[in-house]
Amino acid sequence: MIEPTDKAQWANLNKMKGIIDRLEKLLLDLNALGQEMPIVEKNVRAMMSFIHALKFGISDLAEIKKK
Repeated sequence: MIEPTDKAQWANLNKMKGIIDRLEKLLLDLNALGQEMPIVEKNVRAMMSFIHALKFGISDLAEIKKK
């Protein structure tokens, strides 16, 4: 993976982190609204695995850059 080198790319990381966080919250809300419907639980679980990968790929980089 290539590290971003200029500030514009790092700013985009912060925006992406915000979107990832919102997606995670929306999925958790959807799961709660699904009230244990298997189709909802299964798909939310699958989508959360992608969110998990994004969090460690993007969100961690954004956090490191803040420090």
